[in-house]
Amino acid sequence: MEAVRSAESIEDQIVNDLRHKFGWRIQSIQANNLGYGNLKWIMNTGSESYFVKKYCKVRYRKGLEDVHEALRYQDLMHRDGLPCQPVYAYDGRYIHRLQSEEEYMITGVSQGKLIGAGTATLQQMYSLGEATGRMHRWMNLQMPRRTALHWELWSMQKMNAALEKNLQETSEAGHSEYAAAIRKQLKILRRLDMQIFEKCAKDWAHWDMHVDNLLFNRDGIADIVDFDRVQFVYRDFDISRAILSCALAENQMRMDAVQAFVEGYRVHKSLTKEQLVCSVKLTWYKECKWVHVMYSSQKTMGRFVDEMIWIGDHWDDLDDILHI
Repeated sequence: MEAVRSAESIEDQIVNDLRHKFGWRIQSIQANNLGYGNLKWIMNTGSESYFVKKYCKVRYRKGLEDVHEALRYQDLMHRDGLPCQPVYAYDGRYIHRLQSEEEYMITGVSQGKLIGAGTATLQQMYSLGEATGRMHRWMNLQMPRRTALHWELWSMQKMNAALEKNLQETSEAGHSEYAAAIRKQLKILRRLDMQIFEKCAKDWAHWDMHVDNLLFNRDGIADIVDFDRVQFVYRDFDISRAILSCALAENQMRMDAVQAFVEGYRVHKSLTKEQLVCSVKLTWYKECKWVHVMYSSQKTMGRFVDEMIWIGDHWDDLDDILHI
């Protein structure tokens, strides 16, 4: 009950803050329970609807300045015609602070819909590829060049230790499928040449392009959402993450859907088979540690795990499978 009262109190504070800062009089509110940690609502004035997200202090204990910059870039991308919603600023700030020191943001509301993982149509995949390539081109031209990555690849020693721990805990829990997958990961790791990742482009990326952050209409992408994680990392994370999330269905990679994405992407940026294969392997190296019994009953994380298992099962065949 205390958590409910706290959420209602924050909701009331935000409604009052919106009236004070923007003159909006909220008529109806619908809670949005998707995602993790943050409180979210669709707030309606009667003529307009707004998406409001209150940031979780635990998740963002290091502060929100990077998120503020990401939101500013999202708003600029929207103004330049990319498929994302506008972000509403007050006195130049895209993150708004309440007197209680809680912080929140406001965007428009997409008319797009969520789709199931692996179910994007060929038209939707082409549109998503085109939008991703256009976004990467915009980021490369409009955002400051950096030399240091926001996130570095783990050393092989650190990754090996993490996978050994995962194997022990997963085996002790009796999850034979995940344990077998982790054993396969360890075999891949022991013969992996880390130099293959030196070819991966370092640039700005959305860095969270899974299906729950992509809203579609029937013919294509309506909006890319949740730009909070935008960082200078490995750009091609966005490519493999989108393809794995939208084109892998029933443990089969839908190559017609992959080809459609690639053709769309190539409208704005080059994309070779070697780049795609390296991108998939890079995502595996980043996310393979999620194969753990603790995620076996979680829908979203379970989907990520399935994708990592698929990559591990086809590691030596990726050049043949991803024939673009």
